[in-house]
Amino acid sequence: MLKIRTWSKKNKIVGKPPLGCQLCALGSKLVIFITGKCPFNCFYCPVSSERKADVIFANEQKIESVEEAIEEAKQINALGASITGGEPTLNIERTLKYIQRLKEEFGKKFHIHLYTARAIPNEELELLYGVGLDEIRFHFPQLKKSEEIEKSIKEATKHSWKVGIEIPAIPGKKLEIEHIVKFAIKNRLDFINLNEFEFAETNFRNLRKRDFTPVSNTQSAVKGSKELALKILKKFRKSNITLHFCSSVYKDRIQLRNRFIRRAKNYAKKHDWITKEGLIVRGRIILDKKEDIKGILEYIKNELYVSEDMLSTEIEEKAIYTSPIIIKEITEILKNKFEDKIAQIAIIEQYPMKNGFITYLDPLFEKSYISTE
Repeated sequence: MLKIRTWSKKNKIVGKPPLGCQLCALGSKLVIFITGKCPFNCFYCPVSSERKADVIFANEQKIESVEEAIEEAKQINALGASITGGEPTLNIERTLKYIQRLKEEFGKKFHIHLYTARAIPNEELELLYGVGLDEIRFHFPQLKKSEEIEKSIKEATKHSWKVGIEIPAIPGKKLEIEHIVKFAIKNRLDFINLNEFEFAETNFRNLRKRDFTPVSNTQSAVKGSKELALKILKKFRKSNITLHFCSSVYKDRIQLRNRFIRRAKNYAKKHDWITKEGLIVRGRIILDKKEDIKGILEYIKNELYVSEDMLSTEIEEKAIYTSPIIIKEITEILKNKFEDKIAQIAIIEQYPMKNGFITYLDPLFEKSYISTE
């Protein structure tokens, strides 16, 4: 392994990317946030305050059960899953349950990898391997040497899954990173992922206190992180191990976009448009009262001749949806006839899911208030 090459547009690699990374690049990995609990308190932790509790998410959706995770996997036509947190092995029973159930539902080829910063006891490693975990990625908290976690990694290599290390490329931590890389090479691990260090809403103050600065006003990446990672790749490129630099742009844009595109194809109604970023564009009518939905819907179908397959509703949201073109054509008519019942008419762009985050809103009509009845 000698050549540093570009793959998935923004990433650099020496060797072959781990299968978990290949599937992430396609947007085909279901991301399961198994718990927000974690004992390590890393100063750079990007986990949001909403998630720093014993909660579970499947991609962007908060869930309560493994069956909901399975449904989300189906929505994106997932080929695998990543188990993350927090520290997922703090709730080993839940982690084992999710892995086992996903394997039962989708088969042995459904690839599952797990992130951990914990020195996992041998008996737990045995259990994880036994339920079919395909790949385990260890993190050294704050890049500090730990004999306990090194011992756990060595034990993990006794199984036939893939074992790697994933750490942030923190500027000023060159020696610590080199120590970890040398350990990985010596113990013949399968790969090392060096993630571009980046700002998040939750770690911004901690990073600024330590004099880290962003690459630019429009990027979350920390200045110097990419350069450090590429120096590490160059220095160890002759070693028999995959060295992978994962860029901030890739994680924030490409990976998320590809997953959204996969989900949008299943979520979108006939009247929706799908953007190149995998977002949904649609026309939306919000009413003051959900009891008025039926009457206005019938009027749009029977009097304005909009076909039923170009309309959908969300009763609890007091909303009627249609295409952006149709909403423009009927706004004036609806405003004149139902002004006392309609709170807002708009074209929206949103994440491809129920109650998806709205990234853009173009109001065509709205009152000075929206009823909460």
